[in-house]
Amino acid sequence: MARKIGMSRPVKSTSANSWEDYLDSDEKLLWQGAPATGLRFSGSGFILSFFGIFFLSFAVFWVGMATSMSGGSGMEAVFPLFGVPFVLIGLWLVAGHWFFDAYKRKRARYALTNKRALIARTVFGRRMESYPIERGNQIRLITGKLDTVHFAQKTYRTKNGTQVENIGFRFIHDGQEVYDLLRKVQEERK
Repeated sequence: MARKIGMSRPVKSTSANSWEDYLDSDEKLLWQGAPATGLRFSGSGFILSFFGIFFLSFAVFWVGMATSMSGGSGMEAVFPLFGVPFVLIGLWLVAGHWFFDAYKRKRARYALTNKRALIARTVFGRRMESYPIERGNQIRLITGKLDTVHFAQKTYRTKNGTQVENIGFRFIHDGQEVYDLLRKVQEERK
């Protein structure tokens, strides 16, 4: 379970001193890093973009048809504007979510201690999340040009059942090293 820690100071750098303020007295910093910046493409993002193409196409078609049918005066001229929010949603689905993900990663920092994993973000305010590393945690390494290491899961209810979100250090260069450190921390936990 994640523990949110109120951050009284902004996360300015990845230097060890910036993390020391948030560590317990018996806690030792083992690793720190940040996700790779820029656009990074993933399978679930492609599915969203694929759906977005159809959504955007229909929204643009609807606005075009509404514009051609309006007489150009009074309420008829305003009618096509009702489709503009749907065009914007379509643009978000096709491409906007890629840019927002890059924006979030640019403002994230990671740290691993001998007790827990920390994720600090400065998107829409400052937030620090703490995930204790316990023996029962499932740790998973996904390798590639950039690696991802999952060490926790967040389960939440939706109207269609429950959803599970994997929590971890995304798009890092030294994934194998972090994975090995996580396993070592996990083995040392009682």
